[in-house]
Amino acid sequence: MKSGSNSGTIADTATDRAKEYMDRGVEVYNQASDQARKYGKQVDGYVRDNPWTVIGVAAGVGLLLGLMMSRR
Repeated sequence: MKSGSNSGTIADTATDRAKEYMDRGVEVYNQASDQARKYGKQVDGYVRDNPWTVIGVAAGVGLLLGLMMSRR
């Protein structure tokens, strides 16, 4: 069985690593959120500039999905 001082060190190490992973997770989340916002603004601009193109593509995709689902 391990000594009490050793288990404290293991717990401290685990806590430190958990904090590091948590900080890294928050950092990755913030980066992904910023990217999503950036791409959202680009898509919004494209849709505002080309609404009929977007409507046509959406209709085409809907038609294809409808055909694929009806063949089952």
